[in-house]
Amino acid sequence: MKTNFFILAIAASLLFACKGNEDDQPITPSNADFVGTVSVTYQGEPFDNEDIEVNFTPSEDGRTASLIIYKIRFVPQMPVTIDVTIPDINVSVTGNVLTLTKDTVIPLAMGGEYPRYTVTGLNGKIEGEELVFSLNFGDYPTSFSGKRKP
Repeated sequence: MKTNFFILAIAASLLFACKGNEDDQPITPSNADFVGTVSVTYQGEPFDNEDIEVNFTPSEDGRTASLIIYKIRFVPQMPVTIDVTIPDINVSVTGNVLTLTKDTVIPLAMGGEYPRYTVTGLNGKIEGEELVFSLNFGDYPTSFSGKRKP
C-alpha cells in the first residue's frame, strides 16, 4: 500500500514539473496601436516625426500583417501629412517576439498605390510593449520606434 502511494506521489510530482510556465507560450499576433517617432533620412540628415501613431493589423491566420503610419511627413517642406499603409508584411513568431519582414511591397496612400516610394528591406519586431522597424520608402531610409498605446 505504501509503495502504491509512493509511486502515485512521484507520478503527481512529475506531472506538475512538466506543466511548464504559461509565460513561455508563444504570443498570437493581434491588432495593436503604437505611438513613437518616425525618422526619415532626408538629404543625409534625420527628419524626425514625433508622436506618430502606427497601427499593426495581422491577417486572420497571423502570417501576414499591415502597418498603417498615420499623419506622416517625409520631408520638412511637405505641406500636408498623409496616412501610409504597408500591406502584406510577413510575420513570424518566436517565443514572445513577432518578427516583421518584407523585401518589396508597394505602399498605399491617398486612395492608391505609390510605386515611386516602393518599400524595400522592411525589418522589425514587436516585443513586449515595443514596436521597432526600419525600411526604405524609395530612396528614403525610414525607421520607427514606439510603445503600445494604453
